Amino acid sequence: MIETDTADFEKELEHLINKHCIENMLDMPDFIIAEMIVKFLRAVGPSVKKNLDWHGCDSVCHPRREPEIIDNDQPTKE
Repeated sequence: MIETDTADFEKELEHLINKHCIENMLDMPDFIIAEMIVKFLRAVGPSVKKNLDWHGCDSVCHPRREPEIIDNDQPTKE
């Protein structure tokens, strides 16, 4: 897994939460909300990517796989 430094993102998120007074709605400090969101993204990211890969869905890291075409009229390779 690739680790990225999210300190700048977390700080900007903290300011954005504060700017929109989100901390007042949750009665929780903005820096705790920002930290919680970053931890959530780190926790679910690998599972989301694994699910996309399993489904063969389009994403930047997991392009769509070509479906395997099975022709029942052709002899099988053995």
